[in-house]
Formats: sequence, C-alpha cells, structure tokens
Amino acid sequence: MAVIEPFSGIRYNPEKVGDLNLVVAPPYDIIPERLQEQLYRNHPNNVIRLELNRETPQDSKREDRYTRSAAYLKEWLDTGILIQEERPVIYSYFMDYKTQEGESRTLKGFICRLRLEAFDTGVVLPHENTLSGPKADRLRLMEACHTNFSPIFSLYSNPAREIPRVLDETGKSQPIIHVTDLDGVHHRVWAITNPDAIRKIQKVLADRPLFIADGHHRYETALNYRNAMRDKTGKHDGGQGFDYVMTYIANMEEPGLTIYPTHRLVDHLEGFELNRYIEKAGAYFEIQTFPFQRKKDFFLALKTLGGERPAFGLYTIESDDLFLLCLKNHEKIRPLFQPDLSPALRKLDVSILHTVLLDHFLGIGEKELKAQSHVRYVKDSEDAIHSVNDRDAQLAFLMNATRVEQLSEVSLQREKMPQKSTYFYPKLLTGLVICSLK
Repeated sequence: MAVIEPFSGIRYNPEKVGDLNLVVAPPYDIIPERLQEQLYRNHPNNVIRLELNRETPQDSKREDRYTRSAAYLKEWLDTGILIQEERPVIYSYFMDYKTQEGESRTLKGFICRLRLEAFDTGVVLPHENTLSGPKADRLRLMEACHTNFSPIFSLYSNPAREIPRVLDETGKSQPIIHVTDLDGVHHRVWAITNPDAIRKIQKVLADRPLFIADGHHRYETALNYRNAMRDKTGKHDGGQGFDYVMTYIANMEEPGLTIYPTHRLVDHLEGFELNRYIEKAGAYFEIQTFPFQRKKDFFLALKTLGGERPAFGLYTIESDDLFLLCLKNHEKIRPLFQPDLSPALRKLDVSILHTVLLDHFLGIGEKELKAQSHVRYVKDSEDAIHSVNDRDAQLAFLMNATRVEQLSEVSLQREKMPQKSTYFYPKLLTGLVICSLK
C-alpha cells in the first residue's frame, strides 16, 4: 500500500525575500547553463543555489557545489530566509496553464511525503530507464543537504476523482503561494491542515499503485540514499525521514493532465538516401506526401490518424515535402521486436519508431541511442522542422503523444518505455516547498 504523510515543509519567507517569483526555478534537468546564470542573477536567494549550484575551478573533495548548497541551506534557515511549518500539512498544488492549442486547463494535485518502496513491491511503478550519471549527481546533493528541494511527479488512477473534490475545497481560500513561471503557468499552493481531509486522501491512495511520471532519477536516488542511511544508522523501521521522498501526486483521469510528444532529430548518417528509405518504409507503412506549403494539413492528419493507429511524420533536408507514415499492420512488424516484449510495449508509437524506423531501417539501436551519437530530442515540432531547414539535422521524426493509459499499462506489465517517451506538462516548480529528510 502507498503510505503518504503530511510533513512540516520549508518555505521561503516573503518578508525576507520579497517577490517569490524571483526565487523559484524549473526542474534541474531542464535548466540549460544560460538559464542557470539568469536564475543566479534573479535573486541572491534563488533556489538554484540549493538545487543546481555552479561548479568552480577551485572545487575540491572538501568543498564543491554540493557543500556550498548545504552551506546556503543552513544560512538561509538560520537567518529566516527559509521558514518551516509549525505542524505537518499536505500541500494542495494547482497549475493553471494553456495548451499549445490555446486551451485553458488546471492540473490539480498535492504535495506530500511518500514512503519509499522498492519497485518489485508494485506500490510505486516506473515507466522509464535511468542513467547512472544523474543519479550520482543527485545522491551527492542529498548526502550533503539531507533534503528534497523538488518533488517527484507521480500519478494514480481513480475515475471517481475523489481527491480533486477534496482539493477543490482548499481552492476557495487565498493560496499561501502564487507565482508565475517563465512559460506563463500560474502555480498556486495551499496548506491542508484538516485531519479529515488528510485521512480522506490517505484512504483513497492506500490500495492504489503510484506511477512515476517525472523524477525517475530522483526516486531511485532517494532509494539509494535510504539504503545508505539505514546502513549508517542501523534504523530499518521505515519511520525515519530518509525513508520518505517528497512527491507531487495527481489523478491520471484529471482533465488538466497534459502529455506532449518528444520529437527526434537524426544526423551523422552516412549514405542516407531518402527514396530508398521511403521504399523500405512502404513495406510496413502507408505513406502520404504533403507539400511544405500544406504543413498545417500535415499536422492535422498526423494527429487525426494517430488517434486510430501509429503514425509518424518525416521531414528531411533532401525534400521539400513532409511525409506521413501510418502503420499498416501490427502483426507484420512483430518479428522485428524482441519475442518477450509485451503487446502493450510493442504497440507504443515510440517503440515502433525506435525498433522499425530507427533500428531496422537506419541501424540506430540501443547502443547508439545510449551513446547519443545520432539522435537528439526536441519538444516543439516547429523547432524540429527549423533544425532540418537550418541544416542542423538530416531528419526529423515527428510524433504523437503517448497516452496516459499506455503509460499505466506498460508500467503494470513491469516494463520500461524507450527513453523520452513522455513529456508531462506543465513542469513542477522547484522552491515552492522543501522537505527535510532529517
């Protein structure tokens, strides 16, 4: 069962820092160096100094960006820049935003602390593989600060949407935090102190698995940190601060939940011939050609047909046309997959792209993907097309989004999706609430 609990969160003190918009930051893993520098300039107490501190040439084993983060944390707590709740609460957290199509939506969820569970228990389920580098980085930060600066993002299924009704009650009052991020998303936070409301949330989630949406590296890092702290302290009762991780939880049936596709840019291909590629693809896909001037019609067809069967867009430097590839038959491509792969994973658009269009036709397999030697990822379809037009990529594969029910189906099969299968939006802000693991 999923064990969630309130906690005494640490928040910025507006009386000390002023405008809270200047001290929060996007998730660390989507912050390029240029934005990191901007966040440093925004405010001397921006959370970037805790979550993603700068490296310096003078760094050593005794003093580095992780120890500097710990020093900032201690200083800001000692001077009242950061203050801790007087009693444990659960935080209601709404994000108001507009989709790429201009539709207004609100994602409703809450921040709590979640008791860590190994994946084999089935209580918390991942859908993506992780890399060792990011986990090593996050572990060093946790070891230095003993703190979660940002929550992981997880989902649960409850078609009756019982918890959002509880959260709506909090939305009738003024939020304790209201900030707007760089994308124009409004982030509103309330503290839930009512014991009945907290028990209701706990009851709904007690017998439901949680699916990690964003934060796989941080969740696995939290497990590694917990295990190391258990060895160090000898405490294995499950009731210590290090047995938990700060988590944002939302209902996967929530109408405010949005998943965008992640498109693929391909380059460094030797001897690529478009006509030969299209001919090979024609054995498995129905192919339509759209002149570039009909780009709007192309994207409409990609989305429409993608609701019926796997469909992909292809744009290259060798043609002024956009190509739409629609799968003819799932059974025909089945021999190209590993025989033990589940039907749920075989039918994913991103699995078909990687196995058939990249690996089988271009020789870009798992080894090449891990080496990042041929494929790059981009969220915006127009950026993908511009990259080809600017000769920054040879090919652009344009995708439809993975559906949330596909995520849960694959996760329940205890399988992992290919890298960059989902892009959940909007992104949780770092610095709204902080959780001490001491």
